[in-house]
Amino acid sequence: MNRSMEYSNDIVLIVEDTAANSEIIETFLEDINVRCENAFDGLEAVARCGAVEKDYFSLILMDINLPHMNGAETAKRIRSMGVKAPIVAVTASNKKDRKLREGGKIFDAFLFKPFSYLEFYTAIAPYIKNAMSYTTGEIAVFSGIDALSETDPGVCDVSLAISNMGNNPRLFIKHFKNFRKNNADLSARLQRLIEEGDISGAASLCHSVKGLSGMLALNSVSRHITELEDLLSQSPHFSEGARKSIFRLISSIKEDIRSVCRIQF
Repeated sequence: MNRSMEYSNDIVLIVEDTAANSEIIETFLEDINVRCENAFDGLEAVARCGAVEKDYFSLILMDINLPHMNGAETAKRIRSMGVKAPIVAVTASNKKDRKLREGGKIFDAFLFKPFSYLEFYTAIAPYIKNAMSYTTGEIAVFSGIDALSETDPGVCDVSLAISNMGNNPRLFIKHFKNFRKNNADLSARLQRLIEEGDISGAASLCHSVKGLSGMLALNSVSRHITELEDLLSQSPHFSEGARKSIFRLISSIKEDIRSVCRIQF
């Protein structure tokens, strides 16, 4: 909450199925005194929009990869209901992704994960007045990162991560610890999905991890998980060489996660 900034009448709908990503966005909005509501899949987003006046929401932040109904289809449904709010797509997808090309005429703007607080406020500033004050980076810089900065930046660039989190070290530490706890067995889950032939499931798991690992500046994890997702997305049938590359990346991710788990704050 920013006591020096007036409260906004704007209400933002966050459509995001990953709780950690949703909470980060909520925190950024709370910091500029903007209220928000949540939907955790496309069907819930459609239901929420249908339960209020068509101009109730000032902005909708829409994740692209949602369960039950993807972001592009959800946006189409919401538009067909006469909802007037601009819709910004929030995605960890590559800018050339087919889903983004399909949604180009539906969405008003795109926000690519991982994003910093400055990129977030810049993306929503055309629609949310209170965000305009932050598009020049006018946030007090946290000066106490020395105690957190003894980590290898190849594993975790703490300074960048805290900057990404709006210079909020508590928010960074909270989500870092949650990431470490929730992904200690990441490589084992990926390997199991691939061995069971669930390539789509493995790619989805990579995608869900990619955005948050980038925001947390877990550089090696982010790089390897992105490479793995790209490889898994090419085809459900792999050559022997591709399979070797896949399992080599999983082995690298296993070592990355071990390095992350050694970090204690």
